[in-house]
Amino acid sequence: MKRRSGFTLLEVLLAMSILSIMGLMVFGSFRSLVDTTTRAENALDKLHLSDTLMNQIEDSLRAAVFSADHPEIYSFLYEKGTGNPQDDTFSWVTSSTAFLPADTPALTGLNRIELSIQDVDGETGLAVRAFSSLLDPESNEAEDVEPWLISDQVTGMHLNFYDPSEQTWEEEWERTNQLPTTLALTLSFASEDPIEPDLVRVRRIDIPVGKLSRDSRRGRRPQTEEAR
Repeated sequence: MKRRSGFTLLEVLLAMSILSIMGLMVFGSFRSLVDTTTRAENALDKLHLSDTLMNQIEDSLRAAVFSADHPEIYSFLYEKGTGNPQDDTFSWVTSSTAFLPADTPALTGLNRIELSIQDVDGETGLAVRAFSSLLDPESNEAEDVEPWLISDQVTGMHLNFYDPSEQTWEEEWERTNQLPTTLALTLSFASEDPIEPDLVRVRRIDIPVGKLSRDSRRGRRPQTEEAR
């Protein structure tokens, strides 16, 4: 009598178990690869965003304007924040149109730009206000200018100021009718992964008219363009 060939139930169950384990291992490796790729892409996006924002802020600060005849109009205003990460607020007069939408009336002439971390329509992030440099920053007309959100990815902003006389970095800026010659800008960007820390970028920015405003405040005669 011929014996029937085939698999026992135990063999079938064992084979299915092995296949299941192999499938889980393959899926786990694939999921890990996808997660790693996603994190890398998010990190690159954050770096690109941080570079773009840093470049815009630097361009606007380097285009800062100052006049020794009316230093109060071109003042550099700074308010140290108390948040964690720190949420400083500062403003300056510039000829740059960085951050300004194409339809804003502030595109013509010199504008005062104010950057801060605040809530705009339920979203918190880096916000900007822009208005004519001829307006008193503390006037009702200037304060009525609504901010708009630049990026909800920015969670903090902090400034340090270089004192060339002492050759030290300071946390405060109280010389409102003078612009810093050099400052260090720190921006913090939210991490997509709760385990990962926020991305922190720091950039040193030189302000060309800072020396002119410093000399003017000390009563020195401003240098000519040729001398500068």
